[in-house]
Amino acid sequence: MFFTEEEKESFDREYNNMRFPRPTVLVCGWTGSGKSSLINTLLSVDAPISHGKPGTEEFDIYENDLIRVYDSKGMQKDETVSQFVNRIESFVKERRTTVDIENNIHLVWYAVDATANRFDAGDIEIVNELFKLFGKRNIAFVLTKCDVARQIQIEEIKELIKKEVDVTGREIFTVCDEIGLKNERTPKEIKDGASQLLNHSLYVLPEALRDAWIMAQKLDIEKKLELIKKIKPKAIAVVTGATATAAGSAAVPIPIGNTVVITGIQLTMVASLAGLYTIGVPKESIMPFVAAVAGRQAAASLLTLIPGVGSVINSGVAGAFTGGIGTYCIAIFEKAAIAKAKGEKIPDLVFSVKKVLEHIKNYKS
Repeated sequence: MFFTEEEKESFDREYNNMRFPRPTVLVCGWTGSGKSSLINTLLSVDAPISHGKPGTEEFDIYENDLIRVYDSKGMQKDETVSQFVNRIESFVKERRTTVDIENNIHLVWYAVDATANRFDAGDIEIVNELFKLFGKRNIAFVLTKCDVARQIQIEEIKELIKKEVDVTGREIFTVCDEIGLKNERTPKEIKDGASQLLNHSLYVLPEALRDAWIMAQKLDIEKKLELIKKIKPKAIAVVTGATATAAGSAAVPIPIGNTVVITGIQLTMVASLAGLYTIGVPKESIMPFVAAVAGRQAAASLLTLIPGVGSVINSGVAGAFTGGIGTYCIAIFEKAAIAKAKGEKIPDLVFSVKKVLEHIKNYKS
């Protein structure tokens, strides 16, 4: 075991404190309306990590550190529309029993198959209940399969929605799946509809949730990369604070064999940096890297390689040591975040003694 349970809890706490609070989306619609394709095309969610949890049997859950998506299943056999509506209502109200912002539902996408020419009394009853629960502002109507629907079908379903549930049309978006987005024959306005839906959703979300939304959406890579650039000053501030704390802890020189105080500071720092960059790999996978870069054993080994340390750690060494590890982690995590933003394979989090020592040396200067 690399860390004690207390140290793991400390890591989790700092990681969660620093990562972006994540938005939650409820995707509703009839069976076959294209909900799953919609989610997979627009949002960077992995395969469901939970299926059929107690109390959520009628909802598939897709989630990672950036976003949570509830995908409502279609009506069950022998179930009436009213019963289906009641299921959604109960599910939503259950999420509101906590003050945790992440457990609330912030957006609703109501998927409608544009090829089916269907928006009937059942849809109206469901949508009116959603309006009561969320208000009109938080609900978007998403016409799916628009790349294979005829234009007259799309226009007819738009007009039907506007008439039956009294919306202006600005809340209605025409989209297609990944195949449609790559197809040169798909009309530009259909391809643009996906980006318009994402931007509309960004605008509707509370400001605190917008950074996570930017990182969770799949279409606007430049917006993700711009946000990663903006993270760096915050990351540097974390390192600067940890460096000052480490230097202060060694105002009275510490025996080189007793690095507990310094490694505790470094563990908190690395957890904060990982949370800031929300690199998208399980925390269990991060921990071996953290142990290699900020564990007690790593500290003892690295300190012996720093010229002039001797048998004690003074304030300057503690500060440079912590600062160097911090800037090294920023470089590693930023590289991982950029790869993730581009949809590339996240590089392995590999610990390099040589590079860490370079960062320590540069931080000293």
